[in-house]
Amino acid sequence: MEKTSRIAILGGGIGGLVCASELNHRAGSKAEIIVFDRSDYHTYQPAFLHLALGERKLDKIRRPLEKLKKQGINFLSGDIFRIDQENMVINAEHGDFEFDYMVISLGTQLDPGALNGFEDNALNLYTADGAARIKEALGSFESGKIVIAVSSMPYKCPAAPYEMAFLINAYLKKKKRRENVEISIITPEPQPMPVAGAEIGQNLVNMLEAHDIEYLPKQKITSIDEKQVALEKKRVKADLIIGIPPHSCPEVIKDAGMTGKSGWLEVDRHTLKTKHENIYAIGDNTHIGLANGKALPKAGVFAKSQAQVVGVNLASELGGSTITKRKFKGNGGCFVETGGKRAAMGKGGFFHEPDPNIVLKKPSRINYMMKMFYEKYWMKAWI
Repeated sequence: MEKTSRIAILGGGIGGLVCASELNHRAGSKAEIIVFDRSDYHTYQPAFLHLALGERKLDKIRRPLEKLKKQGINFLSGDIFRIDQENMVINAEHGDFEFDYMVISLGTQLDPGALNGFEDNALNLYTADGAARIKEALGSFESGKIVIAVSSMPYKCPAAPYEMAFLINAYLKKKKRRENVEISIITPEPQPMPVAGAEIGQNLVNMLEAHDIEYLPKQKITSIDEKQVALEKKRVKADLIIGIPPHSCPEVIKDAGMTGKSGWLEVDRHTLKTKHENIYAIGDNTHIGLANGKALPKAGVFAKSQAQVVGVNLASELGGSTITKRKFKGNGGCFVETGGKRAAMGKGGFFHEPDPNIVLKKPSRINYMMKMFYEKYWMKAWI
């Protein structure tokens, strides 16, 4: 009788969906897959930028995770309370579950309460509710100063704050309000998208300057107060504050004692294996060090690639040698929308030594169309 292995996939985001689909397709009846997520829906978070501008509706960028069952993949909604890595047991809202393998893809934990005043005085770009509130605020914003405030590092989707600034600039121009509005980005980063290298960062700074967007790097935000952002040495007045909240590794992972010195799950950079037998981790809850001492950015493109590697390799392990195993090679990139239906694109190898080898393509309509196509493809392809 054919042996069936039970595999827990923790998280129904980009990494979790792709890993479940890849494994299910390749392993078939050899794998009993259960996806756990606290939400009933998979939401395509890169579209929050357009939700904030009124260009998307929430029901168009999310899908019920129950649809996984049509593919033969089980789904359980609810919180995960405990991960027992020694005994391979998940304690969740629906009870205790034993597994042969686990793939941890829980993403980041947004922690707005970790920065004094964030919850009361900033609109959170990284939640659907926050994006909807930004839409309402922008709709009636006639004049004043908009500040996009990056609370701390690391944070997921490193291009997002810059895209938001460019898109707000274009939105206000279209509404003929731009001349009465200042736009500013405040961040602890030394430059935009610092892992991509100094040249990429300077190109983006030049683009910000060309659009009259103020850029304040190397700034530690100490609190967000009513209509002002407090820094270590000064305060910046603002009429509207759009915030990127502090990020941390999910509490359930920390409680299990699974994080390393980085504060995140540390994995083999090629296989995504953790130090615990039969447990893999992918996506934003991981830390992968680079040759230059920095870390691989937290981005959906890497979660997807890592998920495919783990899905294929697990299927190979379950089915024998008929499936060739893969390695995650650290290649990836992202689009940077600049407004006016144009986007730049940075792409390259992040495992290149001594530094990542990234090329930034200039803003174009083609890059923008590729980004829009990918969103439509995603919403149809994986769930």
